Amino acid sequence: MPSPINFPRFYGTRYDAVAVIFKVYTDQGIVGLGEADPLNPFTEETPASVMVVTRDVIAPNLLNQNALDMAGLEYRLDRAVNGNLTARGAVNMALFDIAGKANNIPAHLMLGGRVCDNLTIFRGIESGTAQEDAIAIEQEMEKGFHRIMIKMGASNISDEIKCMISAMDRFGDRIRFIVDANQGWDVTEALTFVERTKDYSPELIEQPIHRRNIEGLKRIKDRCCCCLLSADESLVTIDDATALIQKQAVDVFSLKVSKNGGLKKTKEIAVVAEAFGIKCLMNSMLEFGITQAASLQVGCTLTNLVDFGYAYGSVRRMSDDVTDFGQNISGG
Repeated sequence: MPSPINFPRFYGTRYDAVAVIFKVYTDQGIVGLGEADPLNPFTEETPASVMVVTRDVIAPNLLNQNALDMAGLEYRLDRAVNGNLTARGAVNMALFDIAGKANNIPAHLMLGGRVCDNLTIFRGIESGTAQEDAIAIEQEMEKGFHRIMIKMGASNISDEIKCMISAMDRFGDRIRFIVDANQGWDVTEALTFVERTKDYSPELIEQPIHRRNIEGLKRIKDRCCCCLLSADESLVTIDDATALIQKQAVDVFSLKVSKNGGLKKTKEIAVVAEAFGIKCLMNSMLEFGITQAASLQVGCTLTNLVDFGYAYGSVRRMSDDVTDFGQNISGG
């Protein structure tokens, strides 16, 4: 990465990102590309574990199978592999790539078809002082971005409240804000933030507290009268989605194709969400272009997306992306 990224206290500072690139070969000469984006402790997996489970379990269950039988292969791997969703996601991306190349169609047609031609991108900044935030926001505005995600959860909650109020005072008529604490607050801090920013609230607060504290998310959601609450780390599997829905714990699901196990499983979560009136946010890990492309193919098929921006700019943070996905981004 060109410069370090300072995440909230739960993750610390990241100086680089490691993706595992998959190539799945067929006997017809088609090669499918996939990407795993493990980021421990955000994910349980590491690059090493992705490679080991692929070599020892996933690959033996794919050899000599029909690459176009995606549903059958997913079912086969569901029985053979426990967890390891970033590795599973990379394989699923590659299978969609093979099917698309074999039939000369984009992946979104295999997911039900495209419902939008353009998706607005949000840009992330790391919260500092109010003045530092203002400078960072203005820099993104100059690039054509008018949706900003502010990373919080690393500083004193009072200081972060001041930064939110200052940003809304200065830019609220021109910018739509998302706040992402990445589990960096406790319930009391999150409730304090919600209460003291109710007249200056962002559009959405993402994963303010620990991923397993679903009851705490429910408490925060019930107090969020002026903004939406989203689950990210709390939402990995379809079972997680079910638990969040049963508890009515959040308003929005933050979807990440690598985190959620590929295009198919991500779309399944989105469909379940829509049935219960839950919106979806297309978000990203520290992703390179293969995952970003897969995420875009899912996102353009969804009718229950939030309307204030999505994370299709991860490639802009990478100094050595192997794709040209960044060429799809223009003026926000």
